[in-house]
Amino acid sequence: MSSTEIICIASHKGGVGKTTSAATLGSLLSSSGKRTLLVDLDAQRNLTSTFLGARKKPQRTLYEAFCEGKDIPIFNVRENLDVVPSSLDLGALDTVIASRIQRESILARLLKPVREMYDYIILDCPSQMGIITVNAFTAASSLVVPISCDAYAAEGLIQLLDMSEIVKSGINPDLMLLGIVITRFHTRRTLDQMVENDLRERYGNLVFSTRIRENATIVQAPIVSLDIVSYAPKSNGAVDYGALCNELTGRLNDVGE
Repeated sequence: MSSTEIICIASHKGGVGKTTSAATLGSLLSSSGKRTLLVDLDAQRNLTSTFLGARKKPQRTLYEAFCEGKDIPIFNVRENLDVVPSSLDLGALDTVIASRIQRESILARLLKPVREMYDYIILDCPSQMGIITVNAFTAASSLVVPISCDAYAAEGLIQLLDMSEIVKSGINPDLMLLGIVITRFHTRRTLDQMVENDLRERYGNLVFSTRIRENATIVQAPIVSLDIVSYAPKSNGAVDYGALCNELTGRLNDVGE
């Protein structure tokens, strides 16, 4: 069995810190000496822009790899950190591969030749529950779900977890829900406290103890093509993600024992 941990970061909606979580966890893991690959599965290509710059558009992206069925393009960002870029074309992938046999396993096959090169592979999913997300669930060993505190948070979460269970029961029995992380948390807002209490009551220890507080630097960092840790290492956002990374790796170690 591979020692590589493939972490899928997925959410039922946008604006919950999904890409920020992928970028920051990848940065932290690589800084700790872990060989890390970030895979941008979102046609909005925000993860790609964070590390490669908004204007740099590689000739080959994950879209071409999906269509051709061979060699994913890997770009080195810094020591221990590589990125597989996305493109706007990825938004049409559902239609392009609709007739493919075993189309839900394409990503797993693309990652197979390179997975042993890394300690961690982090998949940043689109917010739509389409074939790309199914591919991520099929390729991953664990699932992390960021969720912001709004009135309909739990509703969408149920849909996403239902899909992950379908994939787990039918395609990928190794997929494990590692945890749910509360993001964009306002410590003084009553709604946030209510949503947190509801999530902890429903899901118990599956909800990470760490909450990611609302923080302006989290929004600012991608504008200058940096992750939050590189941009503002002493900010609340960087501190919170540092705690989350420790909690996440601790859970993975517990599972591996």
